[in-house]
Formats: sequence, C-alpha cells, structure tokens
Amino acid sequence: MTKPTAHTVERPSAVGLQARPPIVVVMGHVDHGKSTLLDFIRKSNIVAKEAGGITQHVAAYEVVHKSKKITFIDTPGHAAFAAIRARGANVADIAILVVAADDGVKAQTLEALASIREAKIPFIVAINKIDKPNANVERTQSSLSEHGVYLDKLGGDVPWTAISAKIGTGVEELMDLILIVAEMHEFKADPEIPAEGYIIETHRDSKRGLAATLILTNGTLKNGMAVLAGRTVSPVRIMEDYAGKKIVEATFSMPISLTGFDDLPNVGASFKSFRNKKEADDVRNATPVQAQAAAVPEPQESEHFALPIIVRADTSGSLEAIEHEAAKLDDGRSSVRITLSGIGNITENDVKSAMAGSTPATIVGFNVGMDKIAEDKARQSGIRIETFDIIYKLAEHLEELLQSTRPKRTVEESLGKAKVLKQFSTRKETHVVGGSVSEGYLARNASVRVTRRGTIVGVGKIKNMQSHKQNVDRVETGSEFGAQIESPFEIVQGDTLECFTSSLK
Repeated sequence: MTKPTAHTVERPSAVGLQARPPIVVVMGHVDHGKSTLLDFIRKSNIVAKEAGGITQHVAAYEVVHKSKKITFIDTPGHAAFAAIRARGANVADIAILVVAADDGVKAQTLEALASIREAKIPFIVAINKIDKPNANVERTQSSLSEHGVYLDKLGGDVPWTAISAKIGTGVEELMDLILIVAEMHEFKADPEIPAEGYIIETHRDSKRGLAATLILTNGTLKNGMAVLAGRTVSPVRIMEDYAGKKIVEATFSMPISLTGFDDLPNVGASFKSFRNKKEADDVRNATPVQAQAAAVPEPQESEHFALPIIVRADTSGSLEAIEHEAAKLDDGRSSVRITLSGIGNITENDVKSAMAGSTPATIVGFNVGMDKIAEDKARQSGIRIETFDIIYKLAEHLEELLQSTRPKRTVEESLGKAKVLKQFSTRKETHVVGGSVSEGYLARNASVRVTRRGTIVGVGKIKNMQSHKQNVDRVETGSEFGAQIESPFEIVQGDTLECFTSSLK
C-alpha cells in the first residue's frame, strides 16, 4: 500500500503538547459493514445486540493497535441519521469510508463523503466484503473515481485497502493506515488544561438522570470538576468510560459518559470544563441568553390534514432521526405533525396530552418503556401507543398510519372529449346518441360531464358503446360512435361530452 500523501496542517507550537490518539469516524451506506468492522476490531459482539443488525445510535470506543490508542466513532448508516453522520465527521480527525465491494457506491455513501469533505478531514477508503462471491473491487474503485475519490496506486492520493470485516482480511493493514495518517498529521493536545470537546449523544437515565456521551479533544477532566455545554451544566461525579466502567479522570480523545446534567445538552454542541460547578455556573450566568426567533404560525389550509403524534425516544439522536423521517411524510395535502416530543419513557402526561387535541394523537416510542399508569390510561381512553426498535420500521408505520387516517378525496382523471352529433332515442334515464371523439378517448363504464352552450348540465355514465356496428370498450380520437348513456337529464345534439374516471385517494 502506498504511503498516503499528507494534507497541509497547522502544527501546534506550544511547549508541553503531547501526541493525541486519533479520533476516527466510520461512515458509509447502511449494511456495508461498518459495525461488523468495529466488532472485529473490538473483538466483541456489538452487531448482535443491535435491533435488526442496524446501529441505531452513535457510539464511541477505544482500541489499542501496536501499543497506540485509537478512538472510533460508529455512526448509523440509515438515511434518517444523515445529521448524526455529519456531526461524527465534524468531531473526528480521520474518517474511514466503508464501501461494500458487492454493492458499490450508494446514496448514503455519497452523503457520508459530502460530510467528510465539508469537515475537511483526511479519510481512508475501506472496500469491504471482498469475501463475497459477487465482490468486484475494480468496479467499486471505478465507481469511487466517478464521484471524485481517486485512490492511491490508481493515480490518486486517497489511501485505501480491501478488507473483509467478517473474517478480518485486510483489517490489520487498515489499522496501520490509520496510524500512518495520524502520524503525518501530528494530532496534539495539552493534558494540563481543563478538558474540552463535543457532545455526541444524550439520553435520559430513568434512575440516574440526564446523561451525555462526550468526546474529549483536549485537556483533562477529573472528578470534582464541572462541564458546561451551551446552557447546561453537569458536575463531574458519575463518569464512565466507553465500556461502562467508572473512572475518576479522562483525557484527550477519550469517549466518556457523564451523568448529572441539569438539562439535556444539544447533540453536537461543544463543551468546556471548569474547576468546579460554581465556576461553570458563573460562566453560564454571565453569558447572555440567545434571543429566540418568534415562531411563524403555519398557514391554515382547510384541505390539509395533519396527523398528530407524540414522540418519545431514548436519545437525542434517535429523536432527531424520527423528526427527520416525519418531516418527509408531507405530500402537500397531508403531513405528520409532532405535537410533543422528548427523551425517556412514555408517561401518563403523554397520554393526557394525546387526548387534549381535537384529533387524538398517536404516541410513538423508540427504544423506550412505558409507565403502567400510562398504559392503563391509554387503554381506557382509546389512545394508540406504538413502540419500535428499528428506525425504518417506525417510518414505514407512520406512512401507513397517515395513509389510513387522512380524509379521502375524489380525484378525477380526464380521458377525452366528444361532440354529440345526433340524438337517437330517450327512454326514462337512458339516452342513445351518436357522436365523434375530438380528443383523447371515451371508455365504457366511465363518467361523462355534459356541457350545453358552455353550461354544465350534469354527469352521466356510459353503459355501452358501438363503433362500426361492433360493441367496443373504447373509442379513440377521430372516431365516430354510438353510445348508451345513463343520466337523469336529456342529452341532445350539440352537447359536449367530457369523459372521466374518479377515485378516492
């Protein structure tokens, strides 16, 4: 493998800086093997624990390769998690773009690539699943070139390797490449300053309170200190490493879980740390609150139907993904409207809120539990509660629910027009006429709108048609016909017939 070309970086000149383990984000299309790759690297079975085999959250892990630490961020590949993947790229030093050799470049591959390029971080391509019978590394390389990714040894400067995350082929070489890129970019940090970094996930622990996953990019965090992220503060008392082990000190490039925030911090927000909670509170209180823009009321459309839902999710990332999916379910006539959302279990208050509107809301839970009181109250009041553990299943259900609950409307499809040339007979509500099709076609069993001297007389139905003395189902433009039309009014010579079908949608 050719040694990757170094990007231009501004090297820190401060005395006392130390080499920092690289933070690596693993990105790519759903089911291209990102979690399987991390699973092989960590020698643990993360994939088996994921619902449907798909990673639903951002997770971060530390590994050691050739006595050097590497921090990995795993990002979900499903389309709903585009914003989370972008955050992962913004936090990381190096990206691994995983592309399956049997599937090639896909939509989420391009989204991941755009995030990497926007973050302006170096990346390595891992062409995965080379153990598959239909794997084609050359075709995958060509597809990458078509999207501006030029691999080394093929006229470009992007380092790459072919791997099988399932059996481990090429993974050692991939790890070596990460260390080479990290060495060339000389990532450094200062262990003597208070820690800073980014919030990459948040969740509500029913027993311990509000928690967040943090990545430290500089400095050191110790018990007794405090963290300020936006306008939320947490004392450093319950701090755990990526494996859930309690720790009293963390330093740069480490992923940690910190519990005790007084409000859920925003995912993607940067954080700073202070010697104690008082200092963090003082800085927060001295920082002016950002003015909130006045909410613009949505235009009220009498024909627009909005399906109200209440969403409860386990993490901010999951909630963001659900909001993203719900926003896509808008065809201009109907949409999904989230009336209330939050992190944590479904509660009695959610059920009461669902009952409060003119249209009862459906409560949707993602990877959360349900209070017994809430379950009983929902059953008594007829409020629907649905829970899911796979994001695309939730999205599919919302779409089905929207289709089944929105009011139906009659949609007409115009087929053609004809001129009545002669009236043959009239008996009660059955009229036999002759005419000529001027545009489109007329069809048996279709409806006809009858217009006389520019005024609509009414609507009838074609029961039978003949052309050239043969019974036909359809008469095209330019053809003459005889038709038996059922209508409560008389059809006379000179009338115009507009043929159409109607359906409920």
